[in-house]
Amino acid sequence: MREKIADFEALDAQVLAVDPHEAWSAKYLLKDAGFSTSELRFPLLLDPTQTVSATYGVAFQMRVHTEISNRPATFVIDKAGVLRYARRGEAFGDRPTPNDLLEVLRSL
Repeated sequence: MREKIADFEALDAQVLAVDPHEAWSAKYLLKDAGFSTSELRFPLLLDPTQTVSATYGVAFQMRVHTEISNRPATFVIDKAGVLRYARRGEAFGDRPTPNDLLEVLRSL
């Protein structure tokens, strides 16, 4: 996603990531993946109370090892606040590619 931010911005789109963890955990997960928060190039919103996740119907719906976690999900919401695209994944890596999302945006 980081490599495609300019393409999203060219379509007047804002990319936001929502992480259901506390700040320390999100930073650890990023570091474990080889990144820091300064390298994201888009906002990372923390949702440790699962409010956003529950609002979009993805809170606590997937077992990861011994824990219940949120389903991966991707949403496109237009400037009027209308949900235009929703994909709720079935597994951790089940997410649309940045190119898939760019095509969705171009079709709006």
